[in-house]
Amino acid sequence: MLLLIVFTCCAENQKENPVRFSPNFKADMMERMQWMNPPESFEVKESTLQIVAREGSDFFNNPEDGTISQSAPFLYERVSGDFVATALVEPDFRAQWNAVALMVHIDSLNWIKFAFENSDATGPGIVSVVTKNTSDDANGAMLSDVSRLWLAVVRKDDNYAMHWSLDGRNYQMARLTAMKPVSGVKIGIEAQSPVGVRATHRIHSFTVASRTVTDLRNYSE
Repeated sequence: MLLLIVFTCCAENQKENPVRFSPNFKADMMERMQWMNPPESFEVKESTLQIVAREGSDFFNNPEDGTISQSAPFLYERVSGDFVATALVEPDFRAQWNAVALMVHIDSLNWIKFAFENSDATGPGIVSVVTKNTSDDANGAMLSDVSRLWLAVVRKDDNYAMHWSLDGRNYQMARLTAMKPVSGVKIGIEAQSPVGVRATHRIHSFTVASRTVTDLRNYSE
């Protein structure tokens, strides 16, 4: 009964707060960004970035067997100090673990992946992976009736808050973590297809603003 109440609530909120669709990804944004693991192909069309991720592409430092996967396309810019990064993402969910994520990359052993993912545990939903030598894997809100949503990562000092939103204005926190002290990080979009055939993901908006959010637990636009 409790689960039924939760699912009903989420469905009603989605109807009341449809995802705000405001694509703003311009071709000239690519001039300030760089690829780690270039995708099979990409294009910017009608203010949307489309990324084709190869089969087997992923970022995950597996705690079970020690294998390290760092093959997924990652489009990033370098930012120092506090910031707010947001993205409106529309993943290709044809296969398990397909996802689009906001990623904070310090080095190969220290990074964050905050994703809208087709999880094996929940289906489409919020998934966060925090890697400090090895990766964890945390499932959050289940969003089976949503095809695209807003993600946000907020940095304050060496703390990082991860939030998601249906309307791009009212965000819910999914996770808060601290990472090793550094001045600058790579922040950007990761797109993956770990076990399925190649996936075509869409990113309709991506912004990074250098500013400080006082309360990491309460972020809204």
